[in-house]
Amino acid sequence: MQRFKSWDEIEPTATEAERELKAAVEAGKFCRCGPDGQTPPEPDDWSRPPSDRHIRADVLRFFLLGGGQDSPATESGVGLAGALINGDLNLTDCEITGNMLLHNCRFKNGIYAARCTALKNVSLDSCKLPFLAAHGLKTGGQLDFEGAEFQNKDEIALNLQNADIGQSLFLSSAKIFGAADLKSLKTSGQLSCIGTEFQNEGGKALNLQNADIGQSLFLSSAKIFGEADLNGLNTGGQLSCIGAEFQNKDGRALNLQNANIAKDFFFRDQIAVQGVVDLNAARCGDLVDDPDCWPDDAQNGENLILDGFTYHRIFGPTDARTRLNWLAQGDRWNGEFFPQPYKQLAKVLHDMGHEADATKVRVALGKKLRHHACEERIANAKHPIQRLWAKATTPALWIWHSLSLLLTGHGFRPERSLIALVLLWGLATIPAHLAWEEGSFAPNSAVALQSESWATYSADHSYPPHPNPAKDWSLTSTIGRDWESFNRYAYAADLVVPIIDLGQTDAWAPSTERGWWGWHLWWARWVFTLAGWIVTALGAAALTGVIRRE
Repeated sequence: MQRFKSWDEIEPTATEAERELKAAVEAGKFCRCGPDGQTPPEPDDWSRPPSDRHIRADVLRFFLLGGGQDSPATESGVGLAGALINGDLNLTDCEITGNMLLHNCRFKNGIYAARCTALKNVSLDSCKLPFLAAHGLKTGGQLDFEGAEFQNKDEIALNLQNADIGQSLFLSSAKIFGAADLKSLKTSGQLSCIGTEFQNEGGKALNLQNADIGQSLFLSSAKIFGEADLNGLNTGGQLSCIGAEFQNKDGRALNLQNANIAKDFFFRDQIAVQGVVDLNAARCGDLVDDPDCWPDDAQNGENLILDGFTYHRIFGPTDARTRLNWLAQGDRWNGEFFPQPYKQLAKVLHDMGHEADATKVRVALGKKLRHHACEERIANAKHPIQRLWAKATTPALWIWHSLSLLLTGHGFRPERSLIALVLLWGLATIPAHLAWEEGSFAPNSAVALQSESWATYSADHSYPPHPNPAKDWSLTSTIGRDWESFNRYAYAADLVVPIIDLGQTDAWAPSTERGWWGWHLWWARWVFTLAGWIVTALGAAALTGVIRRE
């Protein structure tokens, strides 16, 4: 590299384009090489490029650093378009006081600008170059690479590690063939990658680990072939992935672990994903999405990680069915189930006023937790006896969990137990009524059974015979009229509701010897009573919160 200190050193070998650049820099104007200032084609021979477009990298460096006393640059800096720049442009540890505006230029070699300080704007708008190595770059203005093309396949094509951009960074419509390393980048403005193509298959195509974007990050319509690593990203605005394409089969396509998105996270409008989307412990303001855009795990298994992902509201489908399908795609990783995504969704739906859908999500979580609890009991049993016991008792636990789901929605629908109790009561009235009409009831008292009045009606030799001795006795005998009157509804309530006592089961009992319905009711009453206890106990547990809801 030759470091020129004056124009006199350059003049003897200056090209036509370099002389035009000198005049433009001294006048504070923009220099356009060639007839139109557009990007020139690749020269057949870089040792002899066209003189009207050829600018040596060392000459360009001379003017970027302010020129010499015999050719001072104005405060506007350097504006250049349509040039062929030959040689290494080395700006490492340099300070550029004016603007560096290079448009539609083609570079033979890359640009070295590590720890370079540019007090104003830096632009490589629509330029073509092998690479830019600018880790630690600092700019006072914006950094503009719109439409640029970086060609360093399988290597780092754009290195802006730890760069500090005073305003915004524009990469829109750029093409980067190789890795784009923007790790720990900091901008006070936005980072726009709208329509940008990142090509580094099998590696990290876009590395924004721990980047701090003051405003928004736009990946809309971008195409990323390789991993988009946004682990630890922090934005003061939104993250837009509208219409983006993430392609990294058998790996992470989009890594947003621990990302903090202050405002909206857009993930909608025909986003294409092949690979894993990792939202582990990511945070955003509002989630604006289309569930169909998330990766489908039908073919490749676990392609979505939602554990720890938090958001304030949802703009998109909020019905429980759609959202539960979304959660089912991302509630596990490496075989481990994560309940947090369900709790987060239920909370958000509740806060948004969709309480019915929130309850459905909670119930679904309860089902999954109890299913995995049964599996874990067996998996965690180490000793053969423990494992045998776990397997033997699992059916009982399954029955209990099924009853909890059916009768209380795992604690979130206690009204189901009341409905079940009413149905059980209604069911119990049927055999009670039929057994009474059949004549299969008798007073539930030794004194009454041994009384002369009852003997008159119940005796086998009585004539004429009494088809319903209990009914006749209670209506005609003196003792019977004073006895507790039978009521099928009250009797059924005494059977199935353990917390009330209407005196019916104390006064009347079915007989096993008087008829078919009496015999069956005698045995069925134990079933009704047990079922009533179970339903009532589960309902009370749900109302008081004893049933675990998480």
